Amino acid sequence: MKKEGKMHAKNAGVTKENNLISNWLKEHGDPAIDKLVKRNLASANRIADILSHKNMKPADLARIMGKQRSEISKWLSGTHSFSTKTITYIECVLVTSLTE
Repeated sequence: MKKEGKMHAKNAGVTKENNLISNWLKEHGDPAIDKLVKRNLASANRIADILSHKNMKPADLARIMGKQRSEISKWLSGTHSFSTKTITYIECVLVTSLTE
């Protein structure tokens, strides 16, 4: 039986300081990409905060959404570009807004 990962929702968020993409952008710069990265990081951190507040683990979100845990992990890494559809689906499942 596969062992459940030990990543907890409160530790799942990513800060800009430890993100490789952010470091690359500092060196090469592109305002549009920089804004996109910031938006993705904000969404990932917001999801992690909501999960923590609801005492949920990323695995719980994966189960509820019918997704693989690896996909949720990618979302929470801050490197995933969220579509409007995905954000809306997450908001519906978590019964909250990611943008407010």
